[in-house]
Formats: sequence, C-alpha cells, structure tokens
Amino acid sequence: MRREGGPMVNERMKVLIAYDGSVYADAALDDLRRAGLPQDTEALIVSVSDSVFHPSSSIAEITGKAVTSRRLTSTVALLLQESERALDEAKEFAASAGWRLRSYFPDWEVRTEVIVGTPSQELVRRADEWKPDLVVVGSRGRSALGRFFLGSVSKTLAEESQSSVRVARRTVRKNQDPPLRIMVGVDGTIGAEDAIRAVGVRVWSEGTEVRLVAVDDGSLPRRIADIDLVHAKSITIDNEGKAVNARVMLDSAAVELGAIGLKVSVEIKEGEPLRTLIEEANRWEADSIFVGARGFDDFSSMSGLGIVSTGLVANAPCTVEIVR
Repeated sequence: MRREGGPMVNERMKVLIAYDGSVYADAALDDLRRAGLPQDTEALIVSVSDSVFHPSSSIAEITGKAVTSRRLTSTVALLLQESERALDEAKEFAASAGWRLRSYFPDWEVRTEVIVGTPSQELVRRADEWKPDLVVVGSRGRSALGRFFLGSVSKTLAEESQSSVRVARRTVRKNQDPPLRIMVGVDGTIGAEDAIRAVGVRVWSEGTEVRLVAVDDGSLPRRIADIDLVHAKSITIDNEGKAVNARVMLDSAAVELGAIGLKVSVEIKEGEPLRTLIEEANRWEADSIFVGARGFDDFSSMSGLGIVSTGLVANAPCTVEIVR
C-alpha cells in the first residue's frame, strides 16, 4: 500500500531517471549515492531522442509530401540520417547509464528505455504513466541536435510532474569525505511536512547531518523564534497560527529525525525566503535541500510549484528535491 507523499518504510521505491549523456546527467547518477534510497528500488532510465523526424518515417514518405526536387530530397535525407544517429546515441546513453547505475546499486532492478520526442514533454508523460515515487534529472541537459545546454527540462519536470522531483547538482565540499548535509525548508505547511517525512523514511549513512530551516520574512505579527510552545494552543489568529505551525513543526521534526540517528540542528532566519535559503545552503555547504512543492509563499506561481521552490530549482547551489 502506497501512502500519499511517497513509499512507506520498507516498501519498494520506483525511481525514474532522465539521462541524456551530459555531465549534468552524470552528476545526477552520482548524486543518487547521496539520496538515501533503499536497496529495494526499481529504477527506470529514460533517454529521449529529440529527432527531427521519427525514424519510422521513410525518405520516400517525407519527400512524397513535399516538392520532388533533388535539393530537398538530399536535405531531408541528411536530416533523417541525423535523426537516426541521434536515436542510436540515445540508446548508447541509456545503456551506459544502466551499466553505471547497476555498478552503484547491485541490488536495484534497473531498466532502460528510449523515447523519441521533445524531452520535457516525453519525460513528463512517461512519469505520469509509470507513476514513480521520485523523478531524477540533472540541473541542465542538452539538445540532441543543437548540442547546447538547457535548463528547461528540469524546470518543466519540477513544475508539471505529479511525482517528487530531484534536480541534481554536483557539489564540491572544502573538507575531504565530509558527512552528508541535508537542509529542509520548514514553514508549517503540509508541503514542508511532506519534505520532513521524505527525509525521515530514507536510509542515510552514519553521521548524516540535517538542518531544519525556517525563514521569518516579517509578514507575520509574531516572530517564529518568539513563539512559546507551552501556550501555542491558545493562539488562534490565522497569521499567528502560521508562525506557531512552523515552530511546532521545527521542534517535532528535530525530535523525530534525531530519534532515527540523524544529527539535527534548527535555524530560524529572518529575510526573504528564497534568498535566505540559498545563502544558508551556501554557508552550510549543504549537499541537498528538501522542500515541499508549495509553501513559503501564499502567492504561488501558476505552475505546480510555489515561487520559492521554483527559484531553488533554478538557483540553488546544490541538489534540490521537490517533495510531493
């Protein structure tokens, strides 16, 4: 039985990994070793070939619908040849990623798949069909034809996927072999609760540190840090209730995560939420940030992400996991 927000403890986890052969996609594979995923995981690696023509179309079919000139036929033939080459390359990428992932996680069930189409659209569609617990993608990718780097695929997946999405970045820490550092954005919302739960059900290495961060942007009548938990139940004003929810969530999460062996610290910062979270991630040298898909802002964007979550996907210095 799958509960809302992801798999239950000891339940098989389904992970869809978008892979395009770029250094960013390689970073996403490497980052999985720091994602706390269980041994019982089913991984589907998907490579998308953004070919101009579908390989099932023949030159005769394409040119038959156009002007029958030698120049056009030659151009179409070259484009079709390039499309077929791009498809072969996508197959090689998927096979290579599969071999690499199996070497990292021998106990995982790993499958590969190649799709032809627009990467962002096809990955969202495949995720909606397969319904993974987690979608993994590099922070940037590349076009199979243009060979230029794009950030639109990760952004589209983060915004439109119904699953949690992990946007991976390669981070460099000053100290050699440091403990894993996970930052969690906490604002008292259901999204933040989901992010905390996602961290709590993962399997982390010994010494892993978790920092719970709440940001007080000054819009509430009472500062989060000033909330007296003993009298919190007596606070019923809506705006003050938001501050209470954040403070109660911080304290309860610290106890729960600490009880499973994680080294937990709590930070209550003042400032603009997005900027403050990025600054704290930089200062603390976080390996990843977990946040809910919505929260931290009442005025969310029209997409499936809140404004702060969207900003973290684009600008965070480390891996960001958007939890749904």
